[in-house]
Amino acid sequence: MKKGTIFGLFALLVVGMVFSASMVSAYRGDYSVKGPNYNEDRHVAMQNAFDSLDYDAWKELMTEDGRHPRVVEVVTESNFETFVQAHEAGENGDYETAAQLRAELALYNGNGPKDGTGYGRGQRMQQNGLRKGRM
Repeated sequence: MKKGTIFGLFALLVVGMVFSASMVSAYRGDYSVKGPNYNEDRHVAMQNAFDSLDYDAWKELMTEDGRHPRVVEVVTESNFETFVQAHEAGENGDYETAAQLRAELALYNGNGPKDGTGYGRGQRMQQNGLRKGRM
């Protein structure tokens, strides 16, 4: 194969991977994009759970069909109201407030906390003294 053909195939592969990754993660925290599990009946049931602050109904909807998204590990009955406020802020276009509330809940939309640990992945380095200038 010619060098140009190989480069073209590589470029096409990279563009395809970037596009598919953005499509898969687009709905996370983006209130204008419907997630892969969206359907009208589930949406109405979810909205009812939010309106009535019914944590148990919300959790059941989130874990139906054997699913176990990370959000059900983070959102608890005690912080569900904050989660609902974040959802409502996002639905109303107040993305800054929604992001602030989601960060308060440790829902970083796959970006990790902005303290350099990335969901605790830096803890081992910190325990071994490899962070903060120690070797």
